[in-house]
Amino acid sequence: MENVADAQPLFRDKRRRAWELDFLRGVAVIAMCFDHLMWDFYYAGQYWFSNFKQINNEFINKCNEFALAYLRTYESRGFRFFAHEIFVFLFLFLVGVSCAFSRDNAKRGARLAVVALMFTGVSFILKSFGVFDDGIIMGILHCIALSIICAAAIDKLTEFDKNLNTYMPLVLGVIVFEAGIFCSYWDVPLDPEFDASHLVDYIMGAKMFGDDYFGLFPYVGIVLIGMYWGKAAYPTKSSLVPRLGGKWNTPFNFVGRHALIMYLVHQVVIAGLVIILCLCLGYRF
Repeated sequence: MENVADAQPLFRDKRRRAWELDFLRGVAVIAMCFDHLMWDFYYAGQYWFSNFKQINNEFINKCNEFALAYLRTYESRGFRFFAHEIFVFLFLFLVGVSCAFSRDNAKRGARLAVVALMFTGVSFILKSFGVFDDGIIMGILHCIALSIICAAAIDKLTEFDKNLNTYMPLVLGVIVFEAGIFCSYWDVPLDPEFDASHLVDYIMGAKMFGDDYFGLFPYVGIVLIGMYWGKAAYPTKSSLVPRLGGKWNTPFNFVGRHALIMYLVHQVVIAGLVIILCLCLGYRF
């Protein structure tokens, strides 16, 4: 007899949806939006407006000063450094959990790869207007897309044995994550200019180039670990804590359910609001 959980997969039945995963994904996306808002206030003062110092608006100045202080905590291994690593880990871990729920990771990964390549093209167009420094070659979308494809391949190769199918992502994930951390993650060479001969290095994480850089090592390891957790902790693809869900988490859940759309549009919306606010206060390009 067909299992009801298999017949009604998690992401097609809102009544059975694991709200806690949407909630955590929403928290990670909102944290990303705050981080990018800080970058926008920083860029507003440093690059976007030619008369920034002449206007001297107290509110915008405070936002710019706070953003600068916040961003500096990354270089000093302070709050932003640890918050960034925690939320990146959380987001990619949840990508892996989603892989355990999906019926066709290969298709999901391929579709996202197309979106990521389009995003690369847009980033280089925006680079010509000074929005990006170097464009995006291997950003978070590229990393997620390739990680999902890797997860699909592992799932396919191990489908003949249930235990192997469950634990292989964990074993490979830990190996890849540790290899990325100890071999390259903390000391990745930065290419000042794009070099096509280094493309594989950019993808794997052996060399760095561009904005929003996320090489596969160590990040694909996080996705694979999350995939294991999804298989082991959510065998019925339903919430582990249904009684705690409610209206209080609706905004976070909404963001989490639409994470890809939020990622694609959030920077345009946030930067646009900052620019409009500044223009209304008399700032000019």
